[in-house]
Amino acid sequence: MGKQFQKILLASCAVIVTAAGASLSVKAHDEATPPFDLEQTQAVHKIIEHYLLENPKIVMDAAEAYRVQQEQEQQQQAQTAIEDNMDVLTHSEAPSIGPADASVTVVEFFDYNCGYCKRALPDVQKAVEADKDVRFVFKEMPILGPTSQTAAEWALAAHKQGKYFEYHSALMEFRGPKEEAQLAKIATDLGLDVEKMKQDAKSDDIQKLLEEDINLAQKIGISGTPAFIINGELYGGYLGEDGLQAAIDKARASQEDNEG
Repeated sequence: MGKQFQKILLASCAVIVTAAGASLSVKAHDEATPPFDLEQTQAVHKIIEHYLLENPKIVMDAAEAYRVQQEQEQQQQAQTAIEDNMDVLTHSEAPSIGPADASVTVVEFFDYNCGYCKRALPDVQKAVEADKDVRFVFKEMPILGPTSQTAAEWALAAHKQGKYFEYHSALMEFRGPKEEAQLAKIATDLGLDVEKMKQDAKSDDIQKLLEEDINLAQKIGISGTPAFIINGELYGGYLGEDGLQAAIDKARASQEDNEG
């Protein structure tokens, strides 16, 4: 039996105990007097067992209500964290593409070893090409192994040379191992200073930036990639081309309504 189900069962039992106590008219004489003696407690246990056997749906309904409540609480916590950290999420110096004053800002958390992140790249590229009023901000979230960390370091090093999106795209499209030799070749093909990238990749400021991005994801409650925050609204998982565009359109319409 799962822990959450046990919690639900205990909560359901507590409700039933309360009802049973009322039906038995058991009253405590003072705060120190137990509401049930041993015999009454055993009787209540039998009532609970019988009730749950006769009405199993009530436990399932309670479990579903609990799940919905937990989901709502998590969404609220995520929304609060996003609002509290919006300046960090959309910082002007963060790796990004698109105008700084775009009406819609999309923040993507991703990992270079994530298959769905790779599938999302063409969707992002098409949105950037088709819509000149959207900005994409990229947040490294290297959670899928050491090569994810190394790739993220090199991508941020490319950002220092003003070619983040080009390197990011090439790295997402690359299918081989993401070891230093391959990362250096991608940099060479893009005309980047490879020796400077090697130094920058291990620099304190890039390590700090990676740590901040991971901590930020944890605050928001993002545990997997990809994840998108579009004008402050969180979308977990791969959206697809149509889903991404629909979310952008929704964000723009909402902003226009607010401004109107």
